[in-house]
Amino acid sequence: MIYNKGAADLPFLMFNFNFGNKKPDKKQLIVVSIVLSTLIAALSQCTGASEDGLWDLFDEIQRKYFPGTIAGQVILQDPHKVERRVKRDVGRAIDQVTPEYNRIIEESNKRYKPKYVEKAPDGSEAQKLLGGEMRICAIWVDDCPKN
Repeated sequence: MIYNKGAADLPFLMFNFNFGNKKPDKKQLIVVSIVLSTLIAALSQCTGASEDGLWDLFDEIQRKYFPGTIAGQVILQDPHKVERRVKRDVGRAIDQVTPEYNRIIEESNKRYKPKYVEKAPDGSEAQKLLGGEMRICAIWVDDCPKN
C-alpha cells in the first residue's frame, strides 16, 4: 500500500468546485416534470387554452423571472418544447431586425436606383421594325450613362 503523507495530513485542502448550474438529479426532474405536466394539463382543461400555448407561456415566464431553475431543465429535456422555444426566439430576432433591414434596403434603393436607357435606332432593318436599344443599368457600371 502506498501512503501519501501530504494528502492524508491535510484533508482540508481538498476542494470540490462546482461552477455554473448544478445538474438536477433524475429523481428531481421526474417529480417536477410530473407536477408541471399535471398543472399544465389541468389548466388547459379548465381554460380551454392549448397545452402548447400554456407551456410556451410558462417557459417565457420562467426564463424571464426564474432563470436557472429546475423548471428550465424540465423544458430542455423535451425536444418538442425546445423546438417551440427556438422558433419563438428566431421569430423574435427576425421581428427585431426587420425595421433596420427595411431601412437599409430603402436607403439602398434610393441611392442605387437602376437607370432605364433607350437609344435611337441605328438604321438596321431589325431596329427599324422594333426600335432602338433599351436596357436597364446600374450607376456603378462603367458603360451606364450618367445622365
